[in-house]
Amino acid sequence: MWRRHLFWKLTLAYSLVIVVCMTGVGSYLVLSQRRVVRGQLEDQLERLARLVDASAGTVLDFEQREAAARLAQALDARVEARITWIAPDGRVLADSREDAARMENHRFRAEVANALEGRRGTDLRLSATVRRRFLYVAIPSASAPGWVTRVAMPIDQFMHHVQAETRVLVIGTVVTTLLAIGLSAVVAGHLTRPLHAMQQSLQRLERGEFGVRLEPGGDDEVGQLARSLNRAQDQLEQTIRNLTRQRNERDVVLASMTEGLLAVGADEHVLVINASGRALLDLDFQAVENRPLLETVRSPAFERFVREARFAAGPVNTQIVLHGPRTRWLDLRGAPLRLAPDEGTGAVVVFSDVTRLHKLEQARKDFVANVSHELKTPVTSIKGFLETLLDGGALDDTENAQRFLGKVAKHTERLTAIIDDLLYLSRLEHEGEEIPRRSVHLSGVVEACLADFEHAARAREITLRAVVEAPHRVRGDESLLRRALDNLVDNAIKYSRPGGAVEVRLRRSDDTVLVEVADQGIGIPEAHLPRITERFYRVDAGRSRAMGGTGLGLAIVKHVALVHHGVLHIASAEGTGSTFTLRFPAEPRPA
Repeated sequence: MWRRHLFWKLTLAYSLVIVVCMTGVGSYLVLSQRRVVRGQLEDQLERLARLVDASAGTVLDFEQREAAARLAQALDARVEARITWIAPDGRVLADSREDAARMENHRFRAEVANALEGRRGTDLRLSATVRRRFLYVAIPSASAPGWVTRVAMPIDQFMHHVQAETRVLVIGTVVTTLLAIGLSAVVAGHLTRPLHAMQQSLQRLERGEFGVRLEPGGDDEVGQLARSLNRAQDQLEQTIRNLTRQRNERDVVLASMTEGLLAVGADEHVLVINASGRALLDLDFQAVENRPLLETVRSPAFERFVREARFAAGPVNTQIVLHGPRTRWLDLRGAPLRLAPDEGTGAVVVFSDVTRLHKLEQARKDFVANVSHELKTPVTSIKGFLETLLDGGALDDTENAQRFLGKVAKHTERLTAIIDDLLYLSRLEHEGEEIPRRSVHLSGVVEACLADFEHAARAREITLRAVVEAPHRVRGDESLLRRALDNLVDNAIKYSRPGGAVEVRLRRSDDTVLVEVADQGIGIPEAHLPRITERFYRVDAGRSRAMGGTGLGLAIVKHVALVHHGVLHIASAEGTGSTFTLRFPAEPRPA
């Protein structure tokens, strides 16, 4: 954490610089102090040597070893320094702390060699005689030319002076360093405080808190930066407001579109897709933005159209089929999408589901073909029989004429039934909401229907029975409800095997009344169930016509259910029978 904080970075940097500088300065001062102290001691020892030399002239001239030794020891006791007299040839005449006779020649000692050459000599070394470190100062003797007077002081005294001075310098350096570090922390805090305020301001702005402003505090660079940030925040807030407003407007427009809208970039990755587009492409719960188009839609035809729209000179249009859990027909309209100069060209596609229109168009085509076929068959038969009667002389043959006229009458009745059913359906479609609505007792409708079909059922050896749980009422038109039930019971009897049974059940489920007509007939193949209620749709056209149906019975039943705000449900299995269920809203019970 501290490594990411500018305050600590500055403080540590300043502290490092201060420590390095103060260490260097302190080291330099210590070394300088050592030189100064040594120089002072050398000067002191030189003055001492000259005082000693002044009292040793006679002793040195006559080389009186014993007298010189006593004098050296006496002077040593007074000045607390080792005193040595050395002859011009390097022999030691006397030493205040050692027997000169046993001491080696000192001619080549550094300080002695310098003194023999006529100048002051100094050295700091371990004494080979007493095995201690001494600071030596040797001078040419003024009282006895050619001789050397040397004064030495143990190094521990020298170090005592040096350590005392060094201790003062170290303490001063440490205190100064700590004060400088503290001052650097204050300076770092002063510098970083406005920057920290700027950081917090930008973080609040990042969270969407507008109106945050910085106090410039001065005319320096930080103050100018604060003013620049304030201006930048004003511009950014305005830009964000504009972008948010535009985005909201775009989202509202896209959300209100019933058509799907999809935009892709030059790399054919999805940029935008609206809710309708997600629903049409079954992408409701997928994150598709910035994903490849083919991976998202999984339709080569859709991808080809998008690529065509990208490189088209203008709008393009087509229709495709999407296969999946449910087959859908989509109408696609696309155009190039001009992006930024360095991003290339994408595409925008608007698409709508035309499956219902396609099915309606197909149903219209089938209806036209079926109604033409249904009407053409009786008309052609009637025309043929009439031409035979008129041109073949069959009018004079009473027996054939009656047979032909019977055929004409039969086809005329069928043609009339088809026209009547078509007119009935047309009236239901156009006047369904205007039919009179009364309280209808469905159990009475069921009883009347079964009574009318009892003879037809007995003729085919079909058992016809009703299962009525309790009296139930609905709001509607009794004649329409009776017509729907008649069609269902009639079909059940016609398509049941001899010895079978047709059962009409009347029951209630919550707020719904159910009328069920179940048979044990030939059943309906599952592939035909979705279209069985279309006009003139027949599973087996030859068998249906032989049964005398017009092909409009179930279409009428479906429309009767719709005008009564109900539904028709068909459950069937080939070879085991069918169950047709009408569901109507139940009439509310009296309070």
